[in-house]
Amino acid sequence: MGDNATLAALTPRQRRALESLLTSGDVTAAAIVAGVARQTVHKWLQQPAFKAALEQAESEKLHDLQSALVRLGDKAVTTLGAELDGDSPMAAGARVRAADIVLGRLLQLRELVTLEERIAALEAATKDGQK
Repeated sequence: MGDNATLAALTPRQRRALESLLTSGDVTAAAIVAGVARQTVHKWLQQPAFKAALEQAESEKLHDLQSALVRLGDKAVTTLGAELDGDSPMAAGARVRAADIVLGRLLQLRELVTLEERIAALEAATKDGQK
């Protein structure tokens, strides 16, 4: 989660809150895990170092999920192929539906990643243009 320099800028409580935010997405839960008030986590979310660490950790998490979906995508395609060939026994409908869901989510995730890359490029171009 995050590079060492980004995490080094955070206190141990902030690191615990960050990990909790990644898993739960809930400020109250993050505050409890970090042993601080909910308002403190809200303040941290406004600090550039904490925001940068959270954004980096979220990006890494998204990359990990994308990799996992790609691996599941291989299984989904194999499942669909077996069903189309009629080589698979009972419960074919459930497996085909699961494969369809995995492939659909994989395509959605790819679109999201592509959009994030395009937005980042536009933001960088805008910053360069303002200099």
